[in-house]
Amino acid sequence: MAFKSQRAAGNVRPTLSDEEILEFCKTGMYTLEGVIPDSTNRWVFEYLDREGADPVQLVRDDRFIEEVLLHPAVTGVVRSLLGEHFQLPEVMGNHRLAGPVEARSWHIDGGSNFERTCELLQVFYIPQTNRPEMGPTLFLPGSHLVPVAREDLERFGDLAGQEMTAAPAGSVFVTAYSLWHRQPRKVDQSTRNLLKWAYWRTEQPERDWITDPNFDFAGADYTYTNDYFSGAARKWQSAPRVAEMFYWLCGRADEFHLVGGAGWPYSSTDPGKRGAAG
Repeated sequence: MAFKSQRAAGNVRPTLSDEEILEFCKTGMYTLEGVIPDSTNRWVFEYLDREGADPVQLVRDDRFIEEVLLHPAVTGVVRSLLGEHFQLPEVMGNHRLAGPVEARSWHIDGGSNFERTCELLQVFYIPQTNRPEMGPTLFLPGSHLVPVAREDLERFGDLAGQEMTAAPAGSVFVTAYSLWHRQPRKVDQSTRNLLKWAYWRTEQPERDWITDPNFDFAGADYTYTNDYFSGAARKWQSAPRVAEMFYWLCGRADEFHLVGGAGWPYSSTDPGKRGAAG
């Protein structure tokens, strides 16, 4: 396999808007369904099906780099979140399951720090269609900003609000590195491959995605809730975490300031109580 430079080209165009960046800050994930072509999915699956297949070799393969790592739909998201000169992976893993497999516990990967920043992105790619009986990875949206000890997560079973990555072949899931995830029980006889890698930031963040000149920093809704992060307390706890991450991504971390009480960003969705942002 031919070796290629591990840095993405500088002409990658961002594809996310202000609202989509803010939504990523809330959920910690962005899904691209079926974006990798079937022809690519087939040869990747065939390669992984060989005895002794090493997924690390794929990050050095020109074809895989061009068709997957630098696919425009994938790099458009990565470019939006990590800046123009993001670093391509140097390692890659494959969570391969053959036949029935018992569920694994919820976990976070080593090095998770739950900071309100975005220095790297963890990416999952399925070269085959994932049906529920194949044990598709479960994510808990919003969990990337919730500090937790790994040993505490291991006690959890199914969680309200969890999202299953049952999706067509060629789907790619871009996530914040500290997002909680787990493999549920696999009950069928199929073989499931799940390639996993990370892209890294190499420069300071700035608001250089697809921007809206009318985007209202003071009035934007920074709260997040789902079936797990429900109730007024958890919803409002999310607001400063999300707002801080969004401001950091915009390159405006020095302007982020909590006024306290019911002020911004808690008040951002109530026109009668809005406080100044920054």
